[in-house]
Amino acid sequence: MSEKYTLDLLRSLPKQPLPKLEETLALLTEWSQPFLGVSEQKKLADQTAAFKKDDGPALQALLKQRWTETNANWLVPFWRQQTLMTRTPLQATSNFALTVEPARLPNLDQVTMAAKLLQNFADEYLAYIAEEVPVDTDETSKPLDMSSYQYFFRTQRHPGIGRDHLQMTRQATKNVEATVIYHHTLYQIRLIDHAGRVSTLHSLTEALNQIIENPDTDTFFVGSYTGLPRNEAAKLRQLLAISERNQANLRRVSGSLLVLTLLDSSQAITAPSALLGPLDRLFDKTTQVIVASDGQIGFAFEHSQINVQPAISLADKVVNHLSQPADQWDSKGKPHFQQLDWQLDHDIKEALAAAENQNVQLADQLTFASTTEMAFGTQQLQKLGVDPDAFIQIALALTEYHTTGEWRTVAESASLRQFYQGRAEKFSSISQASKQFMSAFTAGQRDAATKQLFDHALHAHQDRLKNVQKGLGIDSHLASLKLLMAQYGGPSVFPAAATFFQSPFLTKFLTDYFSTINLSEQLDFNFIFPPTSPNGYAISYKLYPDQVALAVSAWTANAFEADELLTDFKDSLDTLFAWLAAFEND
Repeated sequence: MSEKYTLDLLRSLPKQPLPKLEETLALLTEWSQPFLGVSEQKKLADQTAAFKKDDGPALQALLKQRWTETNANWLVPFWRQQTLMTRTPLQATSNFALTVEPARLPNLDQVTMAAKLLQNFADEYLAYIAEEVPVDTDETSKPLDMSSYQYFFRTQRHPGIGRDHLQMTRQATKNVEATVIYHHTLYQIRLIDHAGRVSTLHSLTEALNQIIENPDTDTFFVGSYTGLPRNEAAKLRQLLAISERNQANLRRVSGSLLVLTLLDSSQAITAPSALLGPLDRLFDKTTQVIVASDGQIGFAFEHSQINVQPAISLADKVVNHLSQPADQWDSKGKPHFQQLDWQLDHDIKEALAAAENQNVQLADQLTFASTTEMAFGTQQLQKLGVDPDAFIQIALALTEYHTTGEWRTVAESASLRQFYQGRAEKFSSISQASKQFMSAFTAGQRDAATKQLFDHALHAHQDRLKNVQKGLGIDSHLASLKLLMAQYGGPSVFPAAATFFQSPFLTKFLTDYFSTINLSEQLDFNFIFPPTSPNGYAISYKLYPDQVALAVSAWTANAFEADELLTDFKDSLDTLFAWLAAFEND
């Protein structure tokens, strides 16, 4: 990526601070209190004290050395290591997806829609290389980090045994392809020619029409391996790469700008299908767009090197440009594409068929529900003197307590793009103050004392969020110290650290029951991401002036399906808002 989005921002954006060990451990004690019993708190306190006294300072010193030696973000190597070591299927772990509301889209047929999307992605790619894209800014016009933008294009996360690696093909302004998938068959289509010109609409539509009309399609989809657990995916990819022809094909796919999947009339786009497929997807390619036969579209992203908000911004730009009229050259041009030919022996064919079956089974294990709450939005909440995001998080805590009868972690994601290479930091939004309010509220108390408890809960959430946005969250700090422990000898060298990091009480606190994200972008879409724990739920919300959009995903093995939890969540929002409005009117 050009200097404008890397080196220039390195000079202008602040360096993310390294939290002090004693402050992180103090916050851990405070933040974990709502979830632990008295004996559990004491046990964790003893483990924390031993870690703070014995191994913690040594690991913190190693971390401080890393922080001192880099001008960039000290967290990036740890974040990359942690994400690339994930062994579970990507589409069910860290990927995210969105589908665009039909009303947002122009009335185009599938092929024209797909061709325009390819053109628009190519235009965005070339604009970034030419430094023509303005730097993102926050609400106060301060610049935001854009270093992750370089990973949207021509990148793929390749599976490895124990750890994946990111393949990032050198950026070029000439001879760039896109990968197209239709009916289990992969094609490479020319998107930017030898002179740096984006392919015309005519050349792309002709190529896509020929691809759809091609009767000689593959029986076994090579990309099925990308949906497997990562160690299994690595073994199958290694088998594929034994053939020089297959290896060359895999390199071309890795170097393609993005992946476009075309669906036939038997397949519709939904939020879950955009995320999980299961058919005709390359789950470890960073950017993939899906176009249904009726022209509806979805986007899927592999999350390890990118942020959610820049991905939404990119999708927004691409969708906005769909309505632009074709230029004088778009009626010209010949199609340029090639069907990839694979060498597959019996064992590989069986393995690919088994992989596809596993992907299908996994796709059936997630439920999704979404709705729009019309009773209120940011305007009504602000008139009541209530911070909208804090209100949503308190309602989530109320939902969590209603569904479980106990206290489990509700994690909120906070963007740290105000720092160079800043990603997102999750934090527990349930405080002792919100727990005290919830205990009174669920007991039926609605008096002034309860309102005071609610106000304390609001302020506690705002203070916690501000602390995290300063770069002083605890999750990433603790995860980095744990990775350093493993790198420098493990439990035998750091026994107190091992006891601390293996503590069931620490694990209980760090395991998210609700994983939540506040989507501030105003793009009309359904957003979906998978729960981060086996029995957890993933919840997104968008705050509008007069409404709130809600979405929930849940595993079928969970105690509640997505629509059941969404109903509980909506009831909690309605109950809280009605009480606050009535209290204000009294």
